[in-house]
Amino acid sequence: MAQAGVRIRYRRIERDLQALGHHLRVVPIQSINDQSGLAHDVYIISKCYDARAFLVARLLQGRDKLIGIDLFDDYFSQRYDSRFTSLRYWLHTLLQTADFVLCSTPMMRDLAGRFAPELAKHVMNDPAVLPNDDNLRRALRRKLECIQATTIVSICWFGIGDNPHFPVGLTDLVAFSGDLHRLRRRGFDIRLDILTNRRAMTTDGLAMLRRLAVPYEVEEWTEEREKQLLEKSVACFLPVNSQNFSVAKSLNRAVSALCAGVQVLSSGFPLYEALAPLVYRDPAKLLDDVRQNTLALREDTVSDLMRLLQEWADPVVETRSLVAFLHKQIERRAGSLTAAGQQPPAALIHGKNTTSDVHKLAQRMGVLSVCSPFCNLDLNFDLRFAFATDRQGFDVLIADRHASMLGRDIQALMSSGGKILDTIYQKLDMSRLFPSVTPDGSALARMDSPMSVAASYPYVMASIMRTLQHLFPAIQCYNSEQATLPWSVLREDPHR
Repeated sequence: MAQAGVRIRYRRIERDLQALGHHLRVVPIQSINDQSGLAHDVYIISKCYDARAFLVARLLQGRDKLIGIDLFDDYFSQRYDSRFTSLRYWLHTLLQTADFVLCSTPMMRDLAGRFAPELAKHVMNDPAVLPNDDNLRRALRRKLECIQATTIVSICWFGIGDNPHFPVGLTDLVAFSGDLHRLRRRGFDIRLDILTNRRAMTTDGLAMLRRLAVPYEVEEWTEEREKQLLEKSVACFLPVNSQNFSVAKSLNRAVSALCAGVQVLSSGFPLYEALAPLVYRDPAKLLDDVRQNTLALREDTVSDLMRLLQEWADPVVETRSLVAFLHKQIERRAGSLTAAGQQPPAALIHGKNTTSDVHKLAQRMGVLSVCSPFCNLDLNFDLRFAFATDRQGFDVLIADRHASMLGRDIQALMSSGGKILDTIYQKLDMSRLFPSVTPDGSALARMDSPMSVAASYPYVMASIMRTLQHLFPAIQCYNSEQATLPWSVLREDPHR
């Protein structure tokens, strides 16, 4: 609830939504189940990149709810990077249920258009806490007087310092630190304050900062520390690299700095070009303006900032635009809705890297939780697939409580499968049941090496899906997988 995706993106429009007669509620996805009230008109899935999103979207679709996906970060355009296969599968699967896509930037809207050209899309800029004009002018005057009295320019950098997939944050700060070094050559002392998350403060991360050519201090980020830092800082250094992930980020950090009366110096990709001419690209120009008392953001350009904020970060504007978009989607959908019918059964197939939370939510929603041969969790699964020890193919165990879902001809061929944990199973010999269904990849997968698993994974998972479709006609199958191996369950369109 304290992350920027909620704190900035949603909490800042909550009051304006209420003023328009609407109600916003933010809940953890695992709290939604088949017994939930589901009283809202619109449901937006935000930053839940696992199979729980599929389960909740399926439930909402069965209740004829309007479903949206909020896309913050570009984890999807790196088509040749195997680490993101699971995320591309996540987006591809979820888009089949969604009614619209909410995007944080125009670049994310363009990305969504490549994956789902038929869906409606809306860009909601991150809203700001708008400053008071008079307070902002006083802050600017105070900071300029402090520089003139001390010849010290306080520079800040704040934000998430790392990412599990991309070199960002502190890496960018160090890579572009030459611009900070150039500031020292202009007759001023430079002091750098860094606020970042604890996870980024690794041995390597802190050692990397020693390459900075200016004195610096590092503290762990908190919302209160960010506020205090911006109050005392003259400028904020915001370098941006040019990888897809970085260029799709929002304007939020630059907006936060400007709203606090802090000059913005940005290097690298021109992410903050929309806020020009209030953003510096040249460190020498920044200090020349300090010397001449003509800073880009100064008392007589506050009105320029307020106009830019109204266009790019005004919570009232963003709220009204979002509401108008959602009303349009509700009206459009109302004309095409049909009576909700009984949904077909569904199964969630657990791969190499899944979680017990996904399993539990599936069972609460009446979705069959299926253990594949790659899954090593010890849970009360509804079905278990294991490689047969005496032949090619699978041994399949089905929980006794679900055996009645099978056809009578299949039930007649079941034998006792024993008890695992708290679940009693019936055993199915698939070679007798469906001799024409040949499992693919099982021989290779039995070698149980990273290479053999990566090579056989898509074929084994596809065989499991085909088997489930024979056992339960019309069943909907989803995969729960977050492994970073070069696995795949999806034939990707090479043109996307």
